Amino acid sequence: MGPEFFAHQASIVLGSQDIHGCADVMFNFHMDTVGPFFPARNLRGGIHGRGAADNKGPGVAILEGIERWAANHPPEKRRPRLLIQCVAGEEGGAMGVYGTKQLMELGYHGSLNIFAIPSGGAYFDSSTCSMTLELSVDGKGATDDAPHRGDNASLILSYLCAELARQMGPICSRTDVRMTLAGVATGDMHNRVYGTGRAQFNFSYRTTRSGELVKSAVTSAIETAGFRFVDIFGGIDVFTRTAMRLDQILTVRWLKSGLPVLTNRNADWERKLADAGIKRHADDAETFTCDAMWGQGRGYSIMWGPGSLATNGAHTSSEHIDFADLDQFADQVAALLFIASYEVTGAAACQT
Repeated sequence: MGPEFFAHQASIVLGSQDIHGCADVMFNFHMDTVGPFFPARNLRGGIHGRGAADNKGPGVAILEGIERWAANHPPEKRRPRLLIQCVAGEEGGAMGVYGTKQLMELGYHGSLNIFAIPSGGAYFDSSTCSMTLELSVDGKGATDDAPHRGDNASLILSYLCAELARQMGPICSRTDVRMTLAGVATGDMHNRVYGTGRAQFNFSYRTTRSGELVKSAVTSAIETAGFRFVDIFGGIDVFTRTAMRLDQILTVRWLKSGLPVLTNRNADWERKLADAGIKRHADDAETFTCDAMWGQGRGYSIMWGPGSLATNGAHTSSEHIDFADLDQFADQVAALLFIASYEVTGAAACQT
């Protein structure tokens, strides 16, 4: 991904004044969603549809909140500088790499950066991040007439996944890392030896140090599992070829790793948020992965929005949001901007 790729990404930046330079408050929401698509429909007091909670609904509510504030802003008060980012590239594991990350690096951020996300109404000022491991097998298949002539990707991947889960489970528990064994894919016929396939693991970490420790442990676990695989299956006729060719046909790679996490505090903005009736999550145990991580070190960055990922069915076929929650969120956005109007922080605060 180079400059030409980034130049064609669908990100929009709006500003209440000049969009260049540090703003007082920046709002960010993403318009891309997970799949599959399903038609939206009105519910009694709300809406059901892809992106209703994550993240189109909160995005619209931000605009409504800004409009409410602007319509009632005292003319004698200085208006804080606002930035609004509408980005793509947050979902599907993209994590803002070709949306938010680019905009933040170009200087489009504020003293307070608000990343809209269903957070239960209170905000997080820390996030997790994730790294994704892929195991892939590129060998030769066979039929049930001569299964010993094939490279059995199903055997390799199922064994390695089981071994990784067994070895990494306790390590992830000790380091407070969430491990997800995702899809394992080879084939679905009963009379074939599938020679190709892949499996993926996702590891969600709270600190870069814990991420590094787990990544190193994964490398050791795979090496150990490989030795055991050859030892166990090398002497079984139907699997001898598979065991002997393991190093030739197995590829292990990290699709993403080494990405940052968000962890920041700001007493001044925390007070203003509290004055606007916006609570901070006292316990960050329920925080999650978000492109807000790219706001680390660029002002005070928070993850905040109506509804919750679980209760509102984000990423599922039951995704929905109540209009009352969006309305309350819009009111809180307006209240925060009124407080910011009385206590404009100035661009200098962006250098934190």
